[in-house]
Amino acid sequence: MEMTEEAYKLAKEAHVANCTGGTINEVSMVCGSIVSSHMLWIALARSKWINTDSFLPQFIIYVLPVLSCLTLASDYASWVTIGMGTISLIISWSISDAEDSKVTPSNYKPFLTVYRAGTMISTCIAILAVDFQFFPRRFAKVETFGTSLMDAGVGSFVFSSGVVAARGYINQNNQSVLTQMIKSIRSAFPILALGFARLFLTKSVNYQEHNSEYGLHWNFFFTLGFLPPFVTLLGFCRKMVPFSILGLLTAVIYQVSLCQGLQEWILNAPRVDLISANKEGIFSFFGYLSIFLLGLDCGVTIFRNDISQSRLSRWLGINEKPEIKQTTVHLFSFSALMWVLFYSWVYMYPDYYVSRRMANLPYILWVIAFNTSLISCLVLVESKNGVSGRGPPMLEAVNINGLFTFLLANILTGSINLSMRTIYADDFISSLVNVLYMLSVMILPWIMWRRYKLRIKF
Repeated sequence: MEMTEEAYKLAKEAHVANCTGGTINEVSMVCGSIVSSHMLWIALARSKWINTDSFLPQFIIYVLPVLSCLTLASDYASWVTIGMGTISLIISWSISDAEDSKVTPSNYKPFLTVYRAGTMISTCIAILAVDFQFFPRRFAKVETFGTSLMDAGVGSFVFSSGVVAARGYINQNNQSVLTQMIKSIRSAFPILALGFARLFLTKSVNYQEHNSEYGLHWNFFFTLGFLPPFVTLLGFCRKMVPFSILGLLTAVIYQVSLCQGLQEWILNAPRVDLISANKEGIFSFFGYLSIFLLGLDCGVTIFRNDISQSRLSRWLGINEKPEIKQTTVHLFSFSALMWVLFYSWVYMYPDYYVSRRMANLPYILWVIAFNTSLISCLVLVESKNGVSGRGPPMLEAVNINGLFTFLLANILTGSINLSMRTIYADDFISSLVNVLYMLSVMILPWIMWRRYKLRIKF
């Protein structure tokens, strides 16, 4: 007997429900493939074995390893990551001094290009692959408490947005409160419009939804859209306290509220009105706001021109070192602090573990520690090897049209899910569909920017 559409919808919802997640070490190792891919690209570029302006080599180096680690090679992700790193080291050692051309000094930060695009690539892969059987359930979003790759991906998307937004705050002129608020609302409006469009489309086509993720009506576009106005309001406090303090203070106040009964209400209260119907999305917003603020603080460290005057540089006596080496030390120090705070919390309060559903304090600390570690490793790789220009052109193209790329991935994901029954596809069909999907997601921004210099701003 053929399965009805309603029965298949229920099967899809069950497919992504009640997931318990995996280990933090595995998530770190899978995402470490981004670092190994960058090492490999640097080694091949320095050896002149590839054309660095060609799309296909970059797609093979930066996309396929992550896709394999998230799907068919998930049980061997550590081997993929270590293998690529080893190959890159062998190639680097084989390059003679004559072949190893000197890197031209540049104001660009290629490691940031790789970090942002790597986060985007991982996110785009996961939002479709999760609907197929070859995507391990331990990587899918956790129902309530636990850690998974997709949980890290959501927070990483917000954190990376904060890192990039820091450039605007550093160069910000003394504008009035009203002017800055109007600008933030303008930037938020298109994203909120996308949120309402997604809500309308999913409801109109009876698309499968996981209500405990954000609620009945809320979606991730709403979370992204409400961030600019709130950050603008809190941004005026930056003259008195840094973004890191604002972020941690927001996280602590929110966590205290959770411990005082808000957590119980979010997890168990019936959905009787608009607020309770969207309780996960509304209240987790404060956790994501904290992540964004801490991302801003990390971005300030990366973009500041006077890093040698910082207390840490002077205290460690590294203020005479190159800027990239000082940045490496700052980021590793910050990530170490976040890991200490995270594991201290887990040890003292095991009943309040990581929850992406609520974006609680341990989730915030984990996301910050994970992302600053990832950026630190990329900075370390470049401080040892050096990269000219803006970095890999394909990744630059994705970053320039970042929100468009994310929207394209969402549209293609919805279209594929409506056109085939993904959870019943075999490994060959699943792999073929996902490779073609990622090829489409990556090549369109490539053509837009490389050929037409087209940049779409929302």
